[in-house]
Amino acid sequence: MKLLIVEDEYRLADMLKDWFTKKGDKVTVCVNGMDGYNTAKENKFDVIILDLMLPGKDGFSILSDLRKNKDNTPILILSARDELEDKLKGFKFGAEDYLTKPFHIEELDARVSVLAKKARDKIENGSYQNDDNCIRFANLSLDKNSHILKNVDSELSVALPSKEYTLMEYFLTNVNQLLSKDQITTYIWGYDTDVSYNNEEVYISFLRKKLRYLGCDITIETIRGSGYRLRKINGGAI
Repeated sequence: MKLLIVEDEYRLADMLKDWFTKKGDKVTVCVNGMDGYNTAKENKFDVIILDLMLPGKDGFSILSDLRKNKDNTPILILSARDELEDKLKGFKFGAEDYLTKPFHIEELDARVSVLAKKARDKIENGSYQNDDNCIRFANLSLDKNSHILKNVDSELSVALPSKEYTLMEYFLTNVNQLLSKDQITTYIWGYDTDVSYNNEEVYISFLRKKLRYLGCDITIETIRGSGYRLRKINGGAI
């Protein structure tokens, strides 16, 4: 596993690096926020452990900017900030997990392993980059340049408007993962938006109609009270 740790407490950073290195992981440590952001942006990692209170660039800014740049690397926030407001803000900006200090290294290890496994499972379940321009899952492909959504079996295709494309890309890069309404709204319209959940549901309805038209083996499932999940339909399209 390739792991990036962005932590300005030198002793803690060294301790984390030693722990994961002894397990056989390849670990990169940055003790400055700007260095951490640039390292994450320029390299591929399986998981990022991110502190919030950092010199140079704070953790929330790093997280927000990475997500704006469509970087979906799993991120675990590790911070002494234990207020509910901070945790909710972290999740709204796109963090997958949040662990407060002080902590048990064994728990951190377990959480990191879960995030890495989920990322691997997405690839094994068929969500992968064919190249820099295309995402594919099951019999569905999405072209990043033309915004064409296509059934690769039947060759049926549709062009997606901007918001529908952004939403579809978000689902395809988080296959089988529950995405909350807050996460989706923040990703599409930004953190300070006053867009209502009704707008979100309208765009999801548009995508569902297009998936049915294409006859793809995929559905956007509603998880009542929680959000939505893109998954493969057992036995084919409905």
